[in-house]
Amino acid sequence: MVRKDKVIINRLQTQAITGKDYWNRPTLQPLEVSIELSTNFQASSVSDDLRHSLNYAVISKNILEFFEKNRTKNFKSFENIANAVSEVVLNEKRGGGKISKVSVSGKKTEIRTDKIEVIVNRFKEAGVTVHDNSINDKVIVTGLKLQTLIGVFTFERLQKQYVTFDLDVEYNKPFNFYSMIDDVSKYTENSNFKTVEALIESVAQIICQNYDIIKVIAKVEKPNAITFSTGVGVEVERTPEFFTGVPKLDIQNTLEDFKTSFNLPTNELRTPLKEENTAYIAFGSNVGNQLANIIGSIDKINASGHSKVVATSSLYESEPMYYLDQPKFINGVFQISTKLSPHELLSFLKEIEYVHLGREKLIENGPRSIDLDILLYNDLVLNTNNLTIPHIRMIERTFVLQPLCELISPEAIHPVTAEPYHNHLKHLYASQADASKQKSNLLQTHVPLYNKYYQFNKSRNLTLDLLFNSHKTQLMGILNTTPDSFSDGGKNASVEIAIKNALHMVYAGVDIIDIGGVSTRPGSVAPDPEEEWNRVIPIIEAIRNHENERLRNILISVDTYRASIALDSVKAGADIINDISGGLFDDEMFKVVADTGVAYILNHTRGTPDTMSKLNTYLPNEDVELIEYVNTDEIFKPEDEILLKAISRELCIQYEKAIKAGVKRWQIITDPGIGFAKNLKQNLAIIRGTPLIKKYSNLNETKGNYNSLDGLPILLGPSRKKFIGTLTNEKDPAERVLTTSAVIMSCVGYKADIVRVHDVEEVKKVLLIGDALYKDLI
Repeated sequence: MVRKDKVIINRLQTQAITGKDYWNRPTLQPLEVSIELSTNFQASSVSDDLRHSLNYAVISKNILEFFEKNRTKNFKSFENIANAVSEVVLNEKRGGGKISKVSVSGKKTEIRTDKIEVIVNRFKEAGVTVHDNSINDKVIVTGLKLQTLIGVFTFERLQKQYVTFDLDVEYNKPFNFYSMIDDVSKYTENSNFKTVEALIESVAQIICQNYDIIKVIAKVEKPNAITFSTGVGVEVERTPEFFTGVPKLDIQNTLEDFKTSFNLPTNELRTPLKEENTAYIAFGSNVGNQLANIIGSIDKINASGHSKVVATSSLYESEPMYYLDQPKFINGVFQISTKLSPHELLSFLKEIEYVHLGREKLIENGPRSIDLDILLYNDLVLNTNNLTIPHIRMIERTFVLQPLCELISPEAIHPVTAEPYHNHLKHLYASQADASKQKSNLLQTHVPLYNKYYQFNKSRNLTLDLLFNSHKTQLMGILNTTPDSFSDGGKNASVEIAIKNALHMVYAGVDIIDIGGVSTRPGSVAPDPEEEWNRVIPIIEAIRNHENERLRNILISVDTYRASIALDSVKAGADIINDISGGLFDDEMFKVVADTGVAYILNHTRGTPDTMSKLNTYLPNEDVELIEYVNTDEIFKPEDEILLKAISRELCIQYEKAIKAGVKRWQIITDPGIGFAKNLKQNLAIIRGTPLIKKYSNLNETKGNYNSLDGLPILLGPSRKKFIGTLTNEKDPAERVLTTSAVIMSCVGYKADIVRVHDVEEVKKVLLIGDALYKDLI
């Protein structure tokens, strides 16, 4: 039996002149020599007699004597040294073998590398040392450290960073690997890349096209890519045949400005325009009437005939970026449908900025009435002098990614980074903002209380921290004008009494007064529209014309499901439409909301007040094309999760209808409808499950429709309701003040943004304690 035994000498330390050091001086350099000699030492194993094997001590001595004798000889290359050592170890007269693998490596030959190693395989044939053609010679370059601009983040493109290469090159004929290292170094340090994949492919191409080699295995690592890792990278294996017909890379090319140049690929020529194209436009304003500037942009886009705003994000208040000495911005994103090409669209947006809305660019990144940037256009990747898509800085800006992620699903992938946009947003919030660029990257949700028909002296809005829940819980007081309301029927029988009660609410600390003229109590009979009008409109007018400034300027919500009453209420000065039907009872409601621009509370319900109590069976999602997302780590009981997702799905159906009717996302506040088609346990589950509803979204895979409740304010209205009385045996709703307060405290803990109550004075105190406990607001 033939045995493939080996005698090994590992990393024998010696010195020689290899031809040059990094400064081209022919000086002695420290080397390591490793040997593998194939043999058969079975006889030696059996007899325990070294005469039947190869004596590694003798061979090591022969090698060291050889180098000592040739201290002054310039071998000129590692290959020459390896071949000379092969002659020594294959000299059978001096105890050598017949088949050898010789490795010669040095750590000082190339200052940019950790080590260079040459490996040759030789054997004796008829007394002559020959190359073993079955095994290629190779040179291994380990730890070649270079600097380059690499990465997709803007901060990565502001300065070079180290990358480390390992190159394993097989060849038949010796070649100048110092020249290869120089070529790789020049190209790497004079170019810039978005990905390590592109970098290593280019390096392999340079080696294969410029040197007579058989194969290269090239590996690159970014040591600083991930904080808690020593490095991440990629490896490729290529042969010269792989690059047949591919134009050579220009190794001498030097970019003049690394910081502004960005060699993103472009697929513009390969991606024909559609009749209707989808684009996402970021907007920002911090000068003048910001909301008017934003709405003006929408109006100009919609009036163009070639483009239309399909959906809007919420509005976010953000700290200025780059140029810090300026007012805060209101930011968001439009989704538009357009017939324009990317460059045509860019020109159109600049026309809106500078011609129609009077933007003046006095300072780079300075104050502006409106700023419109193309973020995405279909699936296009574009890189031109004046337009880069995806927008090059979008993934370092929370005020861009946050609103964008309200309009695109968690499945959407950034075409350059190959990472979901939602993941980029999480990374931004997990990292700390560079204070030299932006004081804070945290955002406040801006709910504008805009009314097209009734203008106030100053802008009115709710500012909420829906990301980290640090805002004051808003208090909505109920002012029912119905004689048959379940709790306070007849309490506000005249305008004079209603105004007196409203004034009491204002001084008790209410934020919003909700005026209702229709009872939704089971079994109640709805008044005709004229009667409802008479119950509601005069009170709104009286409040808006009252001599007391605090009352006159209070936020007013109208509790109605009739579009005509809603419209007249808004014209009289209402700020919010509170629709218990969520648009189900009147097809014109969403058109009114879109036209007036007021805030809209989208309530969840089923059936009518007479039938809703029988419609409280909720089922899991049965639509295989509908993917549901819940962006929270909280765990819920299975039956509660089924309920919460079902409510959220149904809210999303009405949400989508509202958006298609022209309602802006920033107008919508959700209400899961406590007491509307829910039983006792379901009402409790809704309160506990508020975090799930606030973080719910879904995607229809076939239609591509993405609807999200994530980022919308939520209102809870448990006040004096039947489920509380059932739990506490309080049959009279008026007795449920204390127990309602207990429920309201839980609503604060479960992240309700607005609570709707009858007993304003008592609950205001509850909110002061709840906000202090749960939000540290003191």
